[in-house]
Amino acid sequence: MTETEIASLAVSLIGGKSLTVMDTDNTPQAASCRKWFDPARDEALASHPWNFATKRWRNEIAWTALSGVALADAGASDEIRVTHTSHGLTTGSRIHIQEAEGVTNANGTWYVTVIDANNFDLDDSVFSGTHTSGTGEWILAPLFGWDYRHLLPTDCLRVINVNGFEANENDSVPYAVEAGYLLCNEDEVTLRYVYKNETTTTWSQHFINSFALLLASYIAQDLTGPSGKAAELRQRFEQSIGPKAKTHDSRQGKGRVIDPDYDSRVVAARRGY
Repeated sequence: MTETEIASLAVSLIGGKSLTVMDTDNTPQAASCRKWFDPARDEALASHPWNFATKRWRNEIAWTALSGVALADAGASDEIRVTHTSHGLTTGSRIHIQEAEGVTNANGTWYVTVIDANNFDLDDSVFSGTHTSGTGEWILAPLFGWDYRHLLPTDCLRVINVNGFEANENDSVPYAVEAGYLLCNEDEVTLRYVYKNETTTTWSQHFINSFALLLASYIAQDLTGPSGKAAELRQRFEQSIGPKAKTHDSRQGKGRVIDPDYDSRVVAARRGY
């Protein structure tokens, strides 16, 4: 179905006439459809892990290499001063450093005090040794609570799971989503997520029916203000993405089963060995 056909379906739910072309019709219904189509679409997509709107994605944290002799004595404070051109940090930022040789005290997690655009100090660190030129790398970390942050794909509407186990893809390691980033304690992630699928020809009929209800609820509110009809359509949408969605839009597959380890004492015991 086209966007105009789907919008017409929504309009029909409030007793309106079909649209000729959603983008050019001058009716109040068409104007409301243009206003709400994209926001309602994204809301409906994010409401359920639809088969046609799920993707897989893998990301590994990219560490920034320290160049030259980048670790030195800060002076009076005796802290470690890091030199990195245009580091982009602000005082209070939290970073991880690893694989620095010669000044091994620098390896770890630190809050920083910025000196200027190219230098910052590691708070409460103690300088010792001589930095081996060209060794060490660093990344920006979340301020607290998590070890790593991954920039989410731009089309991500909802994360389904992170580093799901092969035997049960509904499992996920702990994570949080903030300001377009995935926060977790893993430096490498595999992700299943709902994406912004704008290609209506790939949408399932069940989703189209549900989305039309949601879109109609917004149109009804636009045209008549808060009313029983708008609330009724919203309720019908929420009901449509409950158990029915899980039944009609199942993943049409079965999670992979991990073969048992035949050297396992537990497996051997179960077999009477």
